Amino acid sequence: MDRAPSYLSQSKAETILSEVRPTKLRTETLICVNVFLDELLWLVLSTARSFSTDRLKIGLLKVLPTTVGKDALLEAELELKAYWEKTGLHILKALESSPTPSATDFPLQAAFELLRHKCEAYSTLGDLDEDADVEARLQARMIQAASNPPSPNAVAPAALYLTAVLE
Repeated sequence: MDRAPSYLSQSKAETILSEVRPTKLRTETLICVNVFLDELLWLVLSTARSFSTDRLKIGLLKVLPTTVGKDALLEAELELKAYWEKTGLHILKALESSPTPSATDFPLQAAFELLRHKCEAYSTLGDLDEDADVEARLQARMIQAASNPPSPNAVAPAALYLTAVLE
């Protein structure tokens, strides 16, 4: 990707920080926070090598085996539960029955770019919205990058899960 990640916007960060005391956040600081969150997303996904939330959970606990990681995991599990209740379990059943690519066949870079886009759009702390054209291009790139690509239906729950972790 040719731009810096943007999970957290300047205005949202300053609003959060100003709850303690009026604060202005330097642009360089915001970039560092977003790059850190991007690196965390990469590490979890590269450890899991899957969109399966069970594997993402294992990846998170390997990358961040601390109280912070466990707290993030609980938040993600709650978000995922609410998602399944809202969308219906038929999607979950379809995901469980669809084949998953092997860890060696997982299109890591393409999957990361797609998840980054989705997580930035899902983040309540950012300013970006979903862009169907960009998502379609990233989805096509991911499908081309693997002989047995992950199910497109797995992207939304994985992105929701990881967005909760990042937030």
